[in-house]
Amino acid sequence: MTAVSIKKREYTCCLTCNEVVSIPTLNPQEFAKCPRCHTLLRTQKKWSLTRCTFIACGILLLIPFALFSPLISLNLFGSPIDASVWSGIWKMATEDYAYTAFLVFLCAVFIPICFALLIIGLKIADVLQIKPRHILLTLGYVKPWVMLDVYLISLLVTMFKVRQYAELNVNFYIIAFVFITILVTLLFIHLNIKTLWEYFYPEQTLLSDFSPQENICCCSKCEYSFVLTHNVEKESSCPRCNTKINSPTQESLQAVWATLLTGIIMLFPANFLPISVVYVNGVATEDTLMSGVLGFISSGNYFIAFIVFTASIFVPISKVAIMLYLLICVHFNLRHSIKWKMRLLHFVHFIGRWSMLDLFVLALMMSLVTRGQIIDFSVGPAAFYFGIAVFLTMISSSLFDSRLIWKIYDNPTR
Repeated sequence: MTAVSIKKREYTCCLTCNEVVSIPTLNPQEFAKCPRCHTLLRTQKKWSLTRCTFIACGILLLIPFALFSPLISLNLFGSPIDASVWSGIWKMATEDYAYTAFLVFLCAVFIPICFALLIIGLKIADVLQIKPRHILLTLGYVKPWVMLDVYLISLLVTMFKVRQYAELNVNFYIIAFVFITILVTLLFIHLNIKTLWEYFYPEQTLLSDFSPQENICCCSKCEYSFVLTHNVEKESSCPRCNTKINSPTQESLQAVWATLLTGIIMLFPANFLPISVVYVNGVATEDTLMSGVLGFISSGNYFIAFIVFTASIFVPISKVAIMLYLLICVHFNLRHSIKWKMRLLHFVHFIGRWSMLDLFVLALMMSLVTRGQIIDFSVGPAAFYFGIAVFLTMISSSLFDSRLIWKIYDNPTR
């Protein structure tokens, strides 16, 4: 008898494809994947909560320098103009673009700070031996909306955009912003929320046994697998996080359709209305998303044009097209390649956040180019519609349940 065969085996339900998988007790550095969809189900490779807390504290210490200190400066006729993350948001908010500024504030300031505070809150709960259910749930919600890496790329785009008007200098504080971005990226890679749930709730990890007739369910919030019991007087909820259990049915697609269609509607004014207006010696030049890309091409900045085109035009349109395709497959039971469909869904989840690059560039431009000077900059009406479209399409993709795709192949009579 081999060493693997004598290990204790437990069961979990894959949140991606709804497959019930038998998992042995893992040794350090081992991990288990779903044999059907290859989703990571369990891993022993993880960072300790203490190490993650130290990184979160480092992020909070660097935040005043990274978000509120000048990152780049524009030398216009001998007068330096500084741009920071906060000054761009504040300038945008005080010049009648408060709603657009709020979108930038959420992703570039508020949510990154909350992300670090939540990790520290987990460590405090661990020391005090408190069950941090609400902290873990909130951490799962806010994690996809931390976009400091996107903001870092927007700094590069802004540098190329304004250097044609005046001399541009990079300030020392940009190092703090780069360090924060690196630390947040490390937390994204090594912070496993499912592992944290299992750490704080060790009594509720994997099923040790079940009968084939029982209905095994996986909670979409904490990924806890349990036997679902139907109570006619009370709706079923997860015994670990108390979240209401919703089976992946056709009715659950209504929220996906609602947010996606609204996002599509917002994309029309976002693409056809001007997103920015530049005044040089009193002459206004309006730029739409596409004309901005063409402007970079005409000035020879092909790489920056590629980045802006990808984030502003290709990503939103491809995301909408992929979501429409997946929804049509679910509604009409189209049995195309399941691997292809899952790759498209993972692609949508990965690229969705990068569309915020344009709004970050606008905030930095508002900070650098002050009204009343020879060179003037203003945000166009398309900015708000574009930001709303990005938010709605991200929400739509997050609401889409991949188990509906696999359900097509589970029933051979469909």
